[in-house]
Amino acid sequence: MSHYIVEDLLDKAEAADLLAYAIANESMFVSTSVGKSGKVDLGVRRSRRLAELGTFNGNIEFAVQRLVPRLIENLGVTSFRPTGFEIELVAHGDGAFYKKHIDLFTGSNERGGTGGADRMISLVYYIHNEPKAFEGGDLRLFTAADPALSDERGIIDITPTHGTAVAFSSWLPHEVRPVRCPSARFEDSRFAINCWILRHLNLDDGERMTA
Repeated sequence: MSHYIVEDLLDKAEAADLLAYAIANESMFVSTSVGKSGKVDLGVRRSRRLAELGTFNGNIEFAVQRLVPRLIENLGVTSFRPTGFEIELVAHGDGAFYKKHIDLFTGSNERGGTGGADRMISLVYYIHNEPKAFEGGDLRLFTAADPALSDERGIIDITPTHGTAVAFSSWLPHEVRPVRCPSARFEDSRFAINCWILRHLNLDDGERMTA
């Protein structure tokens, strides 16, 4: 299966608290970068991120950890033991997007942000005000291997829904479609937790880095 929808990552109270935390910390968000270089490229990616999640970080890790066996089974990923997580909170406001990419980068004798670990599964958890004050922002997955779900172009579009997460293999090409937020207010943004589930990097297979 190309992706797996998770409805029970956090409960309603936790989701509300996380959204409130995001909105209250607007001043702490910085422009997102592209690739291991940390370069900001507004032609490729336009959004803002918050890396410091306080106690939410441990709560999210715990919630994702318990899901790993279910994700491996449903995504058809080779079984592995998680060795860590990368977590960030991203805000997509009016005009935000992220062009087609994968969450891996194959390099040679270099180390990236994962510190010698390999991203295996990507999970995106959506939070936003209700009623939703933005349009667009769909997660678009590019796959020809799931004809029952994708269209004739091999495309699956997933609409962000508050309190819902979607998981997929980190090597699956994907993008965030442009967001339109008429109010342009930060609190009306499309917020999402990006979580990457890591395994120890096997150097014999070549190094995979973040992208």
